[in-house]
Amino acid sequence: MTLPAEAAQLRSWWFNAQENQLVFTTDAAVQPRAQMVFNPTRVVIDLPGTTLGRPSDRQAVGGAIREVRSGQFDQQTARLVIELAPGYTVDPRAVQVRGERGNQWIVQLPQPEPSSTLPGGGNSVTGDFNNNATTFLSGVVATPDGFFIRTSGQVPTIDLERVGSAGQERQIVIDLFNSSISPFLKAEALPNNRYSVGRWEITQDPQQTKTRVVMTLGPESPDWEVTPTNIGNQSGIVIVPPSGVSISTIPDRPSRPQANPTIAVPPSAQRPPSTPQPTVPPQPTTPVLPPRPGNTRVIVAIDPGHGGRDPGAVGIGGLQEKNVVFPVSTRVAQLLREAGVDVVMTRTSDLTLDLEPRVNIANSANATIFLSIHANALSMSRPDVNGLETYYYSESGRQLASVIHANVLPVSGFGDRGVKQARFYVLRNTAMPAALLELGFVTGANDAPKLRDPAWQERMAQAIARSLLQYLEPYRR
Repeated sequence: MTLPAEAAQLRSWWFNAQENQLVFTTDAAVQPRAQMVFNPTRVVIDLPGTTLGRPSDRQAVGGAIREVRSGQFDQQTARLVIELAPGYTVDPRAVQVRGERGNQWIVQLPQPEPSSTLPGGGNSVTGDFNNNATTFLSGVVATPDGFFIRTSGQVPTIDLERVGSAGQERQIVIDLFNSSISPFLKAEALPNNRYSVGRWEITQDPQQTKTRVVMTLGPESPDWEVTPTNIGNQSGIVIVPPSGVSISTIPDRPSRPQANPTIAVPPSAQRPPSTPQPTVPPQPTTPVLPPRPGNTRVIVAIDPGHGGRDPGAVGIGGLQEKNVVFPVSTRVAQLLREAGVDVVMTRTSDLTLDLEPRVNIANSANATIFLSIHANALSMSRPDVNGLETYYYSESGRQLASVIHANVLPVSGFGDRGVKQARFYVLRNTAMPAALLELGFVTGANDAPKLRDPAWQERMAQAIARSLLQYLEPYRR
């Protein structure tokens, strides 16, 4: 189950001062992202697609930890904040966020230290992270429209320079003023060899007054348009092809091999790579065209929701979501393969799998389309709520979702809850047209008996496969 406005709830949290741990629980899978924020110094943990299950709260701690608090950062993001006492800091390289039993998470802090030094006699946090920076560069991702450089803080002020000309190595140099590199950004997370951008380099100047982003372009790469933006609470830089150039015409890998991407900071500000943070690409303002028919191998990524220790929604008679979506997904994959389509599945057994690996599997396979299959739920006290829903995020997924919905709805025998836009993690972070199908409600008096029926599951698998083949027809000519 995945709900558009309430994909998960933050149910409880507490700070264990003796262990220096923040422990929190949610009622569904989440993908926490952490960052350091300064003035005052805070460790911020955002939970995308999550709302508070109880009112905002705070816990006074004392000593080096001033307080811990919860709040709703925006409509789709719950936030936990660990605020340090004045004069203290922690080494961000040693902050760990790990999943425990079920949907319980632990944020393990290192021992806070006076802000003049880091553990082991390292440099001061002021020297490391530029407390006066108004912008922090925290990620670069490929989107269905191009690239997005994610920042936090103020909308970045940039200076743009284009280096080189046709027949030479070309570069786009972007300087972000009064900015600093997030300690959580690592080189492996940069989208090298995407859309014919062969190499990314991100460097911090010695005075730490600006960050430089260098895109090294392959011969097939256009002269990208670079625009600072602020969408809701998300600031950053949108990088899209110039007018008249379709993203689908740009091959991924440049014809010349490129070196690995790099992130570099001055010797006084070195920090090792850490876990990359999920990012929120901007909503496209114009429709995204599909890839040119016939120019690449057609690959469908099928994502059976939940699995393993995560049963998903549990409904009438103990019906588990994972036991509905897995046989349907497996059968869809089989039918597509019989039709000559390559399929990659995010899981092929009853496996516990977080959201990020699902996205990585699809992106690494360079899938043509992505479909995540779920079953819905509301409450055991609301068996009257039934029906089928299909979701998309970007415009590139709208047509895919509409084709799936139109084919599957008549076969389901369920009510029509429509095709809707939502900010699910797997839809926002896959680099191809993507849709999420909610087969029906395991808590619905009408839906649940059909969801557990193998004959109904077979009819649905056939309808889903038929819809995907219909959508893919132009690609297979």
